[in-house]
Amino acid sequence: ADKRFMIWDTRNDREKPAYNIIAHEKAVNALAFNPHNEHVVATGSVDMNVSLWDLRNLKYKLHMMEYHKDEILCLKWAPFDETILASSSGDRRVCIWDLSRIGEDQTAEDAEEGPSELLFVHGGHTDRVRDFSWNPHTQWVIASVADDNIMQIWQPSNSIVTTEDLDP
Repeated sequence: ADKRFMIWDTRNDREKPAYNIIAHEKAVNALAFNPHNEHVVATGSVDMNVSLWDLRNLKYKLHMMEYHKDEILCLKWAPFDETILASSSGDRRVCIWDLSRIGEDQTAEDAEEGPSELLFVHGGHTDRVRDFSWNPHTQWVIASVADDNIMQIWQPSNSIVTTEDLDP
């Protein structure tokens, strides 16, 4: 397995990709284009990290998010906000990230719980979370399924998401 993120230009008959970058330290397992921003894509890897990329300049990552304790298995952008991304992992967790919080100041106590952009961690599964889906009609509701064939439908508590983020 290689660690590459490759993009082909299908308008050309070239066998080589137009872009071929080493995206992670280990194999790339997941990729999600941001449906709200045509230039932003997220990748997830066996290296346990989620990386953000700008398709206009793939020489450098926009940002790397670290929290998971096992390989990233799935990535999906929220249908209601271009800054909200979720990731699932072999560590039995689904993390919700708020990219608008990248770089925010944190107290030492908050930093122990994760990076500033980590909004919520769902830890209710007992096996690897293979896939999940955002509910397209109700904000913040996610259905996730693990390798033990158990599906959970859940949402972060209202105290985590601000009132303006909730449906009226």
